[in-house]
Amino acid sequence: MKLINIVRNKFFIVGTLFLLWIIFFDQSNLIDWGGALADVRKQKVEKIYYEQEIIRTREKLRQLQSNRDSLEKFAREQYYYLEDGEEIFIVQ
Repeated sequence: MKLINIVRNKFFIVGTLFLLWIIFFDQSNLIDWGGALADVRKQKVEKIYYEQEIIRTREKLRQLQSNRDSLEKFAREQYYYLEDGEEIFIVQ
């Protein structure tokens, strides 16, 4: 009997409808909010990855600019650079 009185209470009905509206039907509902939160977490992981890649790239650039031998080695490995009279054999 007590449970029936609570369910029939107008404040309970209005509160329940309000919660349903917020969870499912509102423009910024909780389901969309959860998805956006997951996207933010994913982007934070990607941000960390790209920051580490930037550090690696800057270090490699610094090495290439400071040492001519490393620049030549990089050009030969990445772009198959060759000097006059040389031949390149690519083995995969």
